[in-house]
Amino acid sequence: MRGRRGLIAALVMVLVSRSALAAEGGPLGLWWAEGGAAQVEIFPCANALCGRVVWLRSPFDDDGCPVRDERNPDPTLRDRELIGMEFLSGLRPSQNAPNVWNDGQIYDPTSGRSYRATLSVEGPRRLRLRGYLGFELLGRTTRWSRVGGEDLCQSPD
Repeated sequence: MRGRRGLIAALVMVLVSRSALAAEGGPLGLWWAEGGAAQVEIFPCANALCGRVVWLRSPFDDDGCPVRDERNPDPTLRDRELIGMEFLSGLRPSQNAPNVWNDGQIYDPTSGRSYRATLSVEGPRRLRLRGYLGFELLGRTTRWSRVGGEDLCQSPD
């Protein structure tokens, strides 16, 4: 009985902390990526944050088949569908800055390449994600908007 109470308490704490992160404008939840071409879910995994594709504006290829990870350097992964694919992993809270997660990795299915990644919250409705090689100076930044809290036709706050 004692072990069950501890398990229930731990589960409640995880759910409360997850809700608090999303409610306070944290990174957990659904985000529009690439100008609305995809929806991504940011979720806790182990002691980090991860992300997966949950929706694509164009989910099918020219033959009407689901879009797949065709450019993956690992031939055994080239047949997996992009929807449901985890492409962001290992983002850990920064020791130096609040609302920043770093030391992660992002995979780009359009090129088949992986990059180091840093994520930062720019308010309750915006995320900044930077993928880079070696140093943050050598990379690309994209900004995502929270699903349900954005207007893609208006300029960001």
